[in-house]
Amino acid sequence: MTMKKNLLLRAGLAGASALAAVAATMTPASAATSYESDTCTSSGNAYCFAAYFSSRGTQTWYSTSACHVVNRDIPDWYGYSPNGAILVRYIFRARMITGRYNTCIETGGDGQGAKNNMASGSNGECSATYRVYYSSGHNGLSQAFLPTCGDYWPAENLVDVLKNENASLDRY
Repeated sequence: MTMKKNLLLRAGLAGASALAAVAATMTPASAATSYESDTCTSSGNAYCFAAYFSSRGTQTWYSTSACHVVNRDIPDWYGYSPNGAILVRYIFRARMITGRYNTCIETGGDGQGAKNNMASGSNGECSATYRVYYSSGHNGLSQAFLPTCGDYWPAENLVDVLKNENASLDRY
């Protein structure tokens, strides 16, 4: 039951109009926002998919910018709400992969939302392939990233149509 209806029911008919005026000025409290930067469950993020804020280096083929590491499907890179009140939003963070001196170490893109901001990616899983999609819900143009089993080299730049136009990720 909404707060306005609850106030009106408790007031009864006599005070309903006065309380209706008060209730009309009330606004619900703003929903809390929580940010999620690491959804990978492997130790040290050694076997995950890394989405990078920037393109890979032209000579090293590594992407050193902030990244988002994951080992599951993401139907919408914007985020999700587990309870309708808190928004869990996917963002890029630097230094999310430990033990790799040249991957995800720079702060370029740190704190940026992941949806429509990905420029490259690399797949460190051993058996799962990842596919980045243009639209939410695993729809539209896509690009596959094959497994490299713990190695984030080489990072692959997204094709021009997908670069900074990524909305979902499928793991299969």
